[in-house]
Amino acid sequence: MSGEREDLWQALLRSGEAVVTDEDYEHGYKREVRQDLQQYVTFRVSGEVYGLAIHEIEEISKVFQTTHVPRTADFLLGIGNVRGRIMPVIDLSRRLRLRPVERGRAARVLIVHYNEEPYGLVVDEVMDVIRIPPEAMEDKPGGLTGARAEYIRALGRNDGELVIILQLPALLDAKDFVKLAATEEGRP
Repeated sequence: MSGEREDLWQALLRSGEAVVTDEDYEHGYKREVRQDLQQYVTFRVSGEVYGLAIHEIEEISKVFQTTHVPRTADFLLGIGNVRGRIMPVIDLSRRLRLRPVERGRAARVLIVHYNEEPYGLVVDEVMDVIRIPPEAMEDKPGGLTGARAEYIRALGRNDGELVIILQLPALLDAKDFVKLAATEEGRP
Protein backbone atom coordinates (compact mmCIF):
# COMPACT_ATOMS: atom_id res chain seq x y z
CA MET A 1 0.00 0.00 0.00
CA SER A 2 2.83 2.40 0.72
CA GLY A 3 4.00 1.81 -2.84
CA GLU A 4 0.61 2.96 -4.13
CA ARG A 5 0.79 6.12 -2.05
CA GLU A 6 4.26 6.86 -3.37
CA ASP A 7 3.13 6.36 -6.96
CA LEU A 8 0.12 8.60 -6.42
CA TRP A 9 2.33 11.25 -4.86
CA GLN A 10 4.79 11.05 -7.76
CA ALA A 11 1.91 11.27 -10.26
CA LEU A 12 0.60 14.42 -8.56
CA LEU A 13 4.05 16.00 -8.61
CA ARG A 14 4.52 15.17 -12.31
CA SER A 15 1.14 16.64 -13.20
CA GLY A 16 2.42 20.16 -12.58
CA GLU A 17 -0.51 21.03 -10.31
CA ALA A 18 0.28 22.87 -7.09
CA VAL A 19 0.43 20.34 -4.31
CA VAL A 20 -0.12 21.37 -0.72
CA THR A 21 1.97 19.46 1.79
CA ASP A 22 1.41 19.01 5.51
CA GLU A 23 4.15 21.55 6.09
CA ASP A 24 2.42 24.11 3.85
CA TYR A 25 -0.88 23.56 5.62
CA GLU A 26 0.62 23.74 9.06
CA HIS A 27 2.61 26.91 8.41
CA GLY A 28 0.58 28.66 5.75
CA TYR A 29 -2.87 28.67 7.28
CA LYS A 30 -2.33 29.74 10.84
CA ARG A 31 -5.10 32.00 12.00
CA GLU A 32 -3.88 34.96 13.96
CA VAL A 33 -5.86 35.55 17.14
CA ARG A 34 -5.65 39.00 18.66
CA GLN A 35 -4.60 38.93 22.28
CA ASP A 36 -5.40 42.60 22.97
CA LEU A 37 -9.21 42.40 22.72
CA GLN A 38 -11.06 43.15 25.94
CA GLN A 39 -14.39 41.47 26.70
CA TYR A 40 -17.29 43.47 28.11
CA VAL A 41 -20.79 42.56 29.22
CA THR A 42 -23.15 45.14 27.73
CA PHE A 43 -26.45 46.13 29.28
CA ARG A 44 -29.12 48.77 28.95
CA VAL A 45 -30.00 51.31 31.64
CA SER A 46 -32.69 53.92 30.89
CA GLY A 47 -32.22 53.43 27.16
CA GLU A 48 -28.44 53.90 27.17
CA VAL A 49 -25.89 51.12 26.53
CA TYR A 50 -23.27 50.53 29.21
CA GLY A 51 -20.57 47.93 29.74
CA LEU A 52 -18.44 46.40 32.45
CA ALA A 53 -15.33 44.30 31.94
CA ILE A 54 -16.37 40.65 32.00
CA HIS A 55 -13.90 39.84 34.77
CA GLU A 56 -15.72 42.32 37.06
CA ILE A 57 -19.01 40.39 36.85
CA GLU A 58 -19.33 37.26 38.93
CA GLU A 59 -22.91 36.33 38.05
CA ILE A 60 -26.07 37.56 36.34
CA SER A 61 -29.28 36.91 38.24
CA LYS A 62 -32.98 37.59 37.92
CA VAL A 63 -34.18 40.47 40.08
CA PHE A 64 -34.62 39.28 43.66
CA GLN A 65 -36.31 40.68 46.74
CA THR A 66 -34.47 43.27 48.81
CA THR A 67 -34.93 44.64 52.31
CA HIS A 68 -34.88 48.42 52.64
CA VAL A 69 -32.21 49.86 54.92
CA PRO A 70 -33.12 53.18 56.62
CA ARG A 71 -30.94 56.27 56.15
CA THR A 72 -29.36 55.06 52.94
CA ALA A 73 -29.08 56.81 49.61
CA ASP A 74 -32.06 56.63 47.24
CA PHE A 75 -30.12 54.52 44.72
CA LEU A 76 -29.59 51.76 47.29
CA LEU A 77 -32.63 49.52 46.94
CA GLY A 78 -31.66 47.63 50.08
CA ILE A 79 -29.87 44.43 50.89
CA GLY A 80 -30.51 41.13 49.18
CA ASN A 81 -29.68 37.50 49.77
CA VAL A 82 -28.41 35.27 46.96
CA ARG A 83 -27.76 31.71 48.11
CA GLY A 84 -26.80 32.84 51.59
CA ARG A 85 -24.67 35.79 50.49
CA ILE A 86 -25.91 39.15 51.74
CA MET A 87 -25.18 42.13 49.48
CA PRO A 88 -26.23 45.73 48.88
CA VAL A 89 -28.37 46.10 45.76
CA ILE A 90 -28.05 49.29 43.72
CA ASP A 91 -30.50 50.70 41.18
CA LEU A 92 -28.02 51.65 38.47
CA SER A 93 -30.40 54.12 36.80
CA ARG A 94 -30.70 56.11 40.03
CA ARG A 95 -26.98 55.83 40.75
CA LEU A 96 -26.21 57.28 37.33
CA ARG A 97 -28.94 59.93 37.79
CA LEU A 98 -30.83 58.82 34.70
CA ARG A 99 -34.55 59.05 34.11
CA PRO A 100 -36.19 55.97 35.60
CA VAL A 101 -37.97 53.53 33.31
CA GLU A 102 -40.37 50.79 34.28
CA ARG A 103 -38.52 47.52 34.61
CA GLY A 104 -39.76 44.65 32.54
CA ARG A 105 -39.14 40.94 32.60
CA ALA A 106 -35.71 41.46 31.02
CA ALA A 107 -34.37 43.29 34.12
CA ARG A 108 -31.40 41.58 35.73
CA VAL A 109 -28.99 41.97 38.62
CA LEU A 110 -25.29 41.99 37.81
CA ILE A 111 -23.47 40.55 40.81
CA VAL A 112 -20.04 42.09 41.02
CA HIS A 113 -17.17 41.81 43.47
CA TYR A 114 -15.41 44.87 44.77
CA ASN A 115 -13.04 45.01 47.76
CA GLU A 116 -13.83 41.37 48.54
CA GLU A 117 -17.55 42.15 48.89
CA PRO A 118 -20.46 41.25 46.58
CA TYR A 119 -22.77 43.97 45.23
CA GLY A 120 -25.87 43.76 43.05
CA LEU A 121 -26.41 46.23 40.20
CA VAL A 122 -29.95 46.31 38.80
CA VAL A 123 -30.06 46.93 35.05
CA ASP A 124 -32.97 47.05 32.60
CA GLU A 125 -31.59 44.36 30.28
CA VAL A 126 -28.38 42.41 29.74
CA MET A 127 -27.55 42.53 26.05
CA ASP A 128 -24.38 40.70 25.04
CA VAL A 129 -20.73 39.91 25.65
CA ILE A 130 -18.63 41.84 23.18
CA ARG A 131 -14.95 42.21 22.34
CA ILE A 132 -13.62 45.71 21.81
CA PRO A 133 -10.15 46.30 20.34
CA PRO A 134 -8.03 49.04 21.90
CA GLU A 135 -8.31 51.18 18.76
CA ALA A 136 -12.11 51.30 19.22
CA MET A 137 -11.77 52.63 22.79
CA GLU A 138 -11.57 56.31 23.67
CA ASP A 139 -10.88 58.09 26.93
CA LYS A 140 -13.87 59.89 28.36
CA PRO A 141 -14.07 63.38 26.86
CA GLY A 142 -12.37 66.07 28.93
CA GLY A 143 -15.43 68.28 28.73
CA LEU A 144 -17.49 65.64 30.50
CA THR A 145 -17.71 66.75 34.13
CA GLY A 146 -19.96 66.38 37.10
CA ALA A 147 -21.10 63.45 39.18
CA ARG A 148 -21.89 61.16 36.23
CA ALA A 149 -18.47 61.69 34.65
CA GLU A 150 -16.64 60.08 37.56
CA TYR A 151 -18.47 56.79 36.86
CA ILE A 152 -17.19 56.56 33.27
CA ARG A 153 -13.90 54.76 32.57
CA ALA A 154 -13.97 54.98 28.77
CA LEU A 155 -16.13 55.00 25.66
CA GLY A 156 -16.07 52.11 23.21
CA ARG A 157 -17.54 51.52 19.78
CA ASN A 158 -19.14 48.23 18.83
CA ASP A 159 -20.84 47.83 15.44
CA GLY A 160 -21.23 51.61 15.23
CA GLU A 161 -22.93 51.85 18.63
CA LEU A 162 -21.42 53.75 21.54
CA VAL A 163 -20.84 51.72 24.71
CA ILE A 164 -20.15 53.60 27.94
CA ILE A 165 -17.67 51.57 29.99
CA LEU A 166 -18.29 52.09 33.69
CA GLN A 167 -15.75 52.45 36.46
CA LEU A 168 -16.73 50.06 39.25
CA PRO A 169 -14.76 51.68 42.12
CA ALA A 170 -16.53 55.01 41.62
CA LEU A 171 -19.97 53.35 41.38
CA LEU A 172 -19.44 51.43 44.58
CA ASP A 173 -17.91 54.15 46.73
CA ALA A 174 -19.30 53.30 50.17
CA LYS A 175 -19.29 56.91 51.41
CA ASP A 176 -22.14 57.63 48.98
CA PHE A 177 -24.38 54.89 50.39
CA VAL A 178 -25.39 56.61 53.63
CA LYS A 179 -27.52 59.74 53.86
CA LEU A 180 -26.17 62.47 56.05
CA ALA A 181 -28.45 63.28 59.01
CA ALA A 182 -28.53 67.00 58.13
CA THR A 183 -29.61 66.29 54.58
CA GLU A 184 -32.32 63.92 55.75
CA GLU A 185 -33.81 66.54 58.06
CA GLY A 186 -33.75 69.21 55.34
CA ARG A 187 -30.94 71.30 56.85
CA PRO A 188 -28.32 72.81 54.52
